[in-house]
Amino acid sequence: MGSTRSDAQRRLAGWTGDDDADAADGPHADRDLQGVHVAAMTRDADLRSASSADATPLALVREHSLTDLVRDEIERCIAGGKLMPGAKLVESEWAARLRVSRGPVREAFRALEQAGLVRNEKHRGAYVRSVSDTEAGELALLCSALEEAACRMLAARIDAVQVAVLRDRLDAMRGALADDSAFARAGEAFRDALVEAAGNGKLCEAYRRAVNEWRLSPPRAPQTDAMRQAAYARHRAVLSALASRDADEAVARMRLREAQDELDSGDVR
Repeated sequence: MGSTRSDAQRRLAGWTGDDDADAADGPHADRDLQGVHVAAMTRDADLRSASSADATPLALVREHSLTDLVRDEIERCIAGGKLMPGAKLVESEWAARLRVSRGPVREAFRALEQAGLVRNEKHRGAYVRSVSDTEAGELALLCSALEEAACRMLAARIDAVQVAVLRDRLDAMRGALADDSAFARAGEAFRDALVEAAGNGKLCEAYRRAVNEWRLSPPRAPQTDAMRQAAYARHRAVLSALASRDADEAVARMRLREAQDELDSGDVR
C-alpha cells in the first residue's frame, strides 16, 4: 500500500491545475491521471481479497489515504497561487480530475476547512478562504511569536547538520535577491526549516497552519533591492546567533528582523 500511495502522489504532483496545460499535455496527462484511478482500483482489488474481518479497517485506510492525497493537492494549488482566495471548489470536478470518488474529495474539503484554508457555505459549496488585513496582521504576529519560541528551543540543541541545513536555505535567499517573489519564498523556507529544527512537532504544526492562512491575505507591495539585501542580512544574523547557541541574541535578531520588515512593507512577515 505504501508504494501505491507513493505512485499516486507522484502522479498527482505532475498536475498543474491549469486546464490549458492539461490539454497541451494530451495523452501523457491522461495516462498520469489514469494512474491514480488504477492505483485506486488496485487497492479495491486488495480489499476484495481481504478477509471480511479486515475489510472495514482496510477500507478506512484506503479512504483516509485518498483523502490525504486530494487534500495535499488542493493545498499545493492554493499555496502555489493556482487557486486564489474566493475560488470555488466543486466536488464533482475535483473527483473527475483526480479520478477518485467524491467521498475523499468531500473529506478533503472538510480537512481544509479545519486548517483554515477553505470555507463551506450552506447550499453554495466550498470556497478558498479570503483573509482580511486585520486577520493577516494577527496571523503575522502569531508566526513571529512561534518563530521566537523556536529560536529559543533551537539554540539549546542546534548541531552542525542543522546549521548546514539553515545555511543552505540562507544561500537560497542570497541566490534569489534579484527576484522578489523567489526571495519571499526562500525566506519562508528558511524560517520553516528553523521552526522544524526546533524539534517541537506541535509548534511546527501550528506555525505551518498560520503561515498557510497568512498566504491567503491581500498581496503586499514588492520589496526594493535594498530591502531584500537588508532582509537577507537580518536572516544571516539570526543564523549566526543560533550557530553560537545564543538564544537571547537569536530572539533579539529575529525580533529586529520582524520590526524592520514591518517598517519596510507594512507587514511583519
